[in-house]
Amino acid sequence: MNRIPAAAAALLLTLTLTACGGDDDSADHSAHAARTAGGHNMADMNGTSMDMSKVGDGTAASLGGYRLAGVKTPTEPGRSGKLTFTIEGPNGVQKDYTRQQTKLMHTYLVREDLTNYQHIHPSLDAKSGEWSIDITVPEPGPYHLVTEFQALTPDGEFDDRILGTKFTVKGKYQPATTAPATLSTASVDGYELQINGQPKVNGDKLMLSITKDGEGVSALQPYLASFAHITGFREGDLSAVHVHPEETPNPDDANVTGGPELTLAPMFTKPGRYRMFIQFQTDDKVHLVPMDLEVAA
Repeated sequence: MNRIPAAAAALLLTLTLTACGGDDDSADHSAHAARTAGGHNMADMNGTSMDMSKVGDGTAASLGGYRLAGVKTPTEPGRSGKLTFTIEGPNGVQKDYTRQQTKLMHTYLVREDLTNYQHIHPSLDAKSGEWSIDITVPEPGPYHLVTEFQALTPDGEFDDRILGTKFTVKGKYQPATTAPATLSTASVDGYELQINGQPKVNGDKLMLSITKDGEGVSALQPYLASFAHITGFREGDLSAVHVHPEETPNPDDANVTGGPELTLAPMFTKPGRYRMFIQFQTDDKVHLVPMDLEVAA
C-alpha cells in the first residue's frame, strides 16, 4: 500500500483533534435513552433508510423546522475562545435531545481548504438551551461549522438534523497546497488505511481496511460506540457526509475489539471529491487521518 509522501504528510500537522472523551454535562431527557445509548448508527441516515433531504448535509443553517442560531465563534487564531450556539425548533429553543454515538451533540469544524478539522462535543445548558465549548482555531481563514443532533419531540420521537454555517478567523488566509496524494489510501501513526470499492452516488457498500506492518489490525477499540468514526466534506460546497461501520461493538463486552475490515454503507448523494476524516482508536489512543475519495455520479 502506498504511503502519503512527506509533502502531503505535512497536511497532517494542520489537523486539530479535540479530545472527545466523557459525556455531555447535561442530563439526557430522552425516553429513548436506553435505545440510543449505543448510538444511532448514522449509516442509516446516509441514503439508505432515511431521506437525507430532510436530515440535511450541513450546507444550510435552517431545515425542516430547525435552525442553527446565535452562533458565536473565536475570531483570533491560536487563541482559546468559546463557541456557543442554540438550536431553534418548532416550539422555540430546543432543549431536549437524544444521544447518538454516546453524545447529545456532534460538532465539526473544517477550514475551506479542507484542513484544520475538529470533531468536538459541546455541553448543553438545559435551562437556556445554549451549547458551549472552549476551542482553539489554529489558523486564520474561512471555516465551516456543522452541528449534528437528534432533537427529542413532544410525542417522544426524534428528528435528525445536520445544520451548518460559515465563520471567519482573522488574519491572512493561505490555503494549503498539499493534500492526500493517493486516492482511497492514507497512513497515520504507522497504520495503513485503504477504502476498497467504487465510491459512487447511491452506490454499493465500501470496505475500510486497517493494517500495520503488513498485518491486519484486529485490535480496534470502540470509539463513540463504533469501531471508526468517519466524517467527510465535499470539495467546493463543503457538504458533509457521516458514516459508521456496520460492525458495531457489543456494549456488554468491555474488552471487545474489531477490524481489520469494516463495512461502510452507501453515504454519498452528490458526485465530486471528498476529504474523509477517519478516526479510530487503538491502545486507548484516538488516531485521525484524512483520506480523499473521488465519488462518481
